[in-house]
Amino acid sequence: MTRFQNGHVFAFCARCGPPDHRALPYIATQIMGPGGTSEPVIGKVDTGAFRTMLNYDTAESLGISNPKERAIETDTAHTASGEPIEYHVHNVFVEIVGEEGIPFSFPLKAAFAEKVEHNLFGVDWLRHVCLAVDEEAVHFMKD
Repeated sequence: MTRFQNGHVFAFCARCGPPDHRALPYIATQIMGPGGTSEPVIGKVDTGAFRTMLNYDTAESLGISNPKERAIETDTAHTASGEPIEYHVHNVFVEIVGEEGIPFSFPLKAAFAEKVEHNLFGVDWLRHVCLAVDEEAVHFMKD
């Protein structure tokens, strides 16, 4: 269990960032695609993104050879500069292993986009975990 300064104890806590303790919001996960293929996926936590956006390489590693096929939703998002990005949503299952080796899993409707270079984990994660930031790291927590 992880205890924070306010005394709250969380049963699950995962630190985001590289082991050299720089506060970069990257997290390593295990994601299972719709067909059951599971792969490790690293992505940047992007609280400005309304939805998790994964690239086509990640889609392929999860067994989604053509993200346009069998998508449960297709839509267009826009980058900060206004560039349109078409995306295709698939149901996936995310697992994060916490600091004490405790796994936490949740379903997620992840978007796959050809124009996304690096995987981005958006605020849709916040339905499942809390987010805390300090001078050393970004943390995901769950009671």
